[in-house]
Amino acid sequence: MKIVVFAIVALLAMPSLATAQQPQTPKVKVLAAPEDPRQKTILVGRSEAAGMIIQFEIEPATAMLMYVGSPPKAMEHAPAAGEVYHLEVKPIDPRSKTRIPYAVVTFEATNRDNGKSMKGELHTMWGSSGLHYALNSALAGDGAYDFLITVQPPTFGRSIKDKDLLVKPASARFHFKLKGGVLVEVSEPIPAAG
Repeated sequence: MKIVVFAIVALLAMPSLATAQQPQTPKVKVLAAPEDPRQKTILVGRSEAAGMIIQFEIEPATAMLMYVGSPPKAMEHAPAAGEVYHLEVKPIDPRSKTRIPYAVVTFEATNRDNGKSMKGELHTMWGSSGLHYALNSALAGDGAYDFLITVQPPTFGRSIKDKDLLVKPASARFHFKLKGGVLVEVSEPIPAAG
């Protein structure tokens, strides 16, 4: 009986696995001057999660060449009406400093000021900044956003010595605030992978 009571007390004292794996709330960085992501690329944040670096940027919406159908056929996908932002995520292996391919990257966002939520899957893309995952978006209006990005384990093979590398989903939380369509707050980023 004493062992059972001790085990229950020990379990209650430990944080739950769900809580232990929740991404940390980012520190807010107030920008010295508003920055317009409809005009240039703005770093929203950079965070470490499950052995990878997740970098999140917002830039002007752009047309994308998408391959659809079977056999795949190239089709230009222009931003839809109102899609003025291009959400861009760069998952990076900090050891090799390379971007991580073959992953499914999703996001969930809530505008705390108006309560509107959105979620989606980012497309694997190649552009002037190299491999990344992206999506054009209208976002959900002005306000402060809670933004959760999740990178599922990539589906590539691994060497035996790296069998445990990048095998768990990585999630990172980001904060940004839009006022008049421009960024006035972002997440305090960790230093760039060197």
